[in-house]
Amino acid sequence: MSARCYGIGVIGCGKIWEIGHWKGLQEMPDEARVRYVHDLDPALAQTAAQATGATCLDDPAAIFDDRAVDIVAILTPPFARVDYVQRACQAGKHLMLEKPMARTLEQALAIVGSVREAGVKCFIPFMRAVSAPRRELAEAIRTGTFGEPLAFVHAALGVPYSWIPLDHWMHDEARSGGPLFDYSIHFMEMARACLGMEADTVLYGGATTTGRVASDDIATLLVHYHGGAFGQFTKSWNFPPGTRLGHSADHVVCRDAVVTLGGTTEIHTPDGVSEFTPSRSVPNGRAESYRNLIDAIENGAPLYANETNGLRMNEMLDAMERSRASGAVEKVAAN
Repeated sequence: MSARCYGIGVIGCGKIWEIGHWKGLQEMPDEARVRYVHDLDPALAQTAAQATGATCLDDPAAIFDDRAVDIVAILTPPFARVDYVQRACQAGKHLMLEKPMARTLEQALAIVGSVREAGVKCFIPFMRAVSAPRRELAEAIRTGTFGEPLAFVHAALGVPYSWIPLDHWMHDEARSGGPLFDYSIHFMEMARACLGMEADTVLYGGATTTGRVASDDIATLLVHYHGGAFGQFTKSWNFPPGTRLGHSADHVVCRDAVVTLGGTTEIHTPDGVSEFTPSRSVPNGRAESYRNLIDAIENGAPLYANETNGLRMNEMLDAMERSRASGAVEKVAAN
């Protein structure tokens, strides 16, 4: 439990606010209070204000100016974050900054520079990697519980996101980066945590097969890591309209076992299959993320994912875009 109730200013009140952040914050009313909400769409901001009791702002300036705001949750599309981050940092506000941290590596570097110069805390919510059960699993894999980790394989196949229009920015490669950038980034971060290695080189393969979205609708990224491990990440949006089911599978291949990630985590060995049972579960990962950020502010606790984690992902995705353009293997730049 935090020592006091922290003030939250929210910039961006779209779907990720509604189904993610707000649900988490509702579980911690004595620890965090939403004081202001802002969105370029006034209707979204009004809806968020009504739900939270916060002040709805046409201009976000009060979020940066009011000393009652401790944390700024920046939930805008990734191409529209740098200015908000810089203003928050200049005001000494801590950050809950949605993934991916930025649309380009240049933007990510600008964000990292602002965060570090200001000395504020910045949490990047890679929700498939930062929850307590996933952190415990990643540590077990990374430290050799199942033998040396050799590869991470991710595949998610289906239709475009059903909860947004086809012309939404998330389906637009120029604005979102495409399916790997927008969705599979969660699993790329989980791979980093499990393998304990940084990406060295990448090779991209993708195609536009349906024309329903302004993006490659099937994409694969092959990754070679420092230390010798391998990663394969595949995401598709090209199943026929009306398809009710998709396919999602994530595996970590170790020398002595294959670990499958899902609702239950299974350990497959030559002797049979068992379940990995974490020592504790967390009912809401978003609340856990805000509590970790508050603990870092109050006590200097390490963040489960910070601006460095975000930068590592943008470095990998920058190499992915260069590989898409060149059709060749590209080196991941380390900054």
